[in-house]
Amino acid sequence: MPGDSMNIDFKKPEIRFYFSFQCPYSYIAWEVLKNLLKQSKVNVAPIEIGLLPPGNTVYHFPELWGTPRWERLSDEAKKLNITINRPEKYVSAIGAAQAIEAYGSTSACDYINSVFRAVFTSRIDISISPILKQHLQTEGIDSSIYADCQTRPEAAKRATEQLLLWGQKRIRMLPTVEYEDERYSGLIDHYSLERHLRAVID
Repeated sequence: MPGDSMNIDFKKPEIRFYFSFQCPYSYIAWEVLKNLLKQSKVNVAPIEIGLLPPGNTVYHFPELWGTPRWERLSDEAKKLNITINRPEKYVSAIGAAQAIEAYGSTSACDYINSVFRAVFTSRIDISISPILKQHLQTEGIDSSIYADCQTRPEAAKRATEQLLLWGQKRIRMLPTVEYEDERYSGLIDHYSLERHLRAVID
């Protein structure tokens, strides 16, 4: 719900968090990062770059939906008191991604929380603008910001360009937490991430 926060700064972040709204590992890592940093003054830039690198196809997506993997994911999520339900299909997250920066430093965290819940709790198709808008309204998020971004070509261009960060930034796995020249990727737990970021957290 609105209120969970950490310092979001897209211009001068100490930490960059590369993720996908449709990646369950990203959802778990987001919760870990949020809980780890909510009492700190460290600035974070959350960057949605899509689930699949350029050249991959959505046909690889069903590999994420295997039952054994989802059982393990569910167990990891329960440790954080969150529920992850298996989405029914792959959908475009461009519309959701292009609104992140528009929410700014005060509301981006709440917006991202809400979109993650849309995907993994409510299991809605976030590529359908009216449906996502209604979900945001239900959760008390200002949906007019999201709706405005859907009509702005520059917002769509920015979100599409971020998909190319898979190649430009040599991102090989999601989620990825980047601090200076160090990266931490994969199934991220609180202890490991805290140890990784200890220099910036202190």
